[in-house]
Amino acid sequence: MANIPRTTVGWLCADAGQMVMEVAAAVLDGEGQREKDLQTSPAPVLPAFSFLFFKGADRALCSLQIPTVVVADGTWTTLASQNVASYAFELIRLMTDASAMEIPLLYHTENIVPPRPDPQLPPFPLHHFPTYGNTVLLGIPTENEHKTALLHDFLAERAPDGVKVHVVTVPVASGVGEQPYNEAGVAGAYNRISNALNHLHGAEFVETFKEKLIGTVIVASIESYIQTEDIERPADFGIVVVHNATTQQTRACCSKGTTLPPEYVRRAQHFGSDGDPNHGNVTVGQILAARVPGLDKADWQAVLGGRSRYELLGEATRRLTIPW
Repeated sequence: MANIPRTTVGWLCADAGQMVMEVAAAVLDGEGQREKDLQTSPAPVLPAFSFLFFKGADRALCSLQIPTVVVADGTWTTLASQNVASYAFELIRLMTDASAMEIPLLYHTENIVPPRPDPQLPPFPLHHFPTYGNTVLLGIPTENEHKTALLHDFLAERAPDGVKVHVVTVPVASGVGEQPYNEAGVAGAYNRISNALNHLHGAEFVETFKEKLIGTVIVASIESYIQTEDIERPADFGIVVVHNATTQQTRACCSKGTTLPPEYVRRAQHFGSDGDPNHGNVTVGQILAARVPGLDKADWQAVLGGRSRYELLGEATRRLTIPW
């Protein structure tokens, strides 16, 4: 292992979905000299500046959604990048930082701020779906159970008399990375709805339209994002979009936001993007959870701002007029 120049190898320990890492390998400096000598394990010789992870005792590789790691069914793969080393050392520094905070110290340390202006989305392409009755097919382009339940309850409880709502989950990509920033929030919501509508034309939904007597197709999406531009302090907001593909009507609004410390945003941004700086590879929630044991990476807002993100999103949905 000591003969692998400028290579960082990590041992990834999955802990409740949090990005928790123990450095379990040699870290070598630019001259090939050992900086730290920790417990090592056998590994094949790899190109310089590769960043590799094991997961659990079976040594199956695991990806952290950063461009420095490419994994394929347990095989070693690397991605050439001039930034690989900086990403590797950034993750090591994050996970070995002794300044990890405790949840009680973070309660109400940030603020809830007013919503951003309602987002303006470009028109969606026209889609022609078969009509068999008056049931509403509600497509939700996410596997997030909280968002799915929120959108289902919101539409179902406000459906016109005699109208049923049938929900289908259509997991699709947002195209804006794991952590959207600024205008990528609107783009992500738009992409999810567009991709979901295309997916609903698939053969697997043909019988659903017939059996459920579908007459209207609505797709609703929630996209959370961090606003860093034209704002005093970075804040997390959520965009709620409801699009009726049958009538070609769209409604959208923005939730109230939760501010957060700029240094956590900078740490998340150090892990790079997919090419667009507003398409982050690592969420700010992951960075917070890595530094604060027990913090929910998906709802850190409940601690820092004192209100759950889902409560704020629920408020936003109730402001919308549903385009039935």
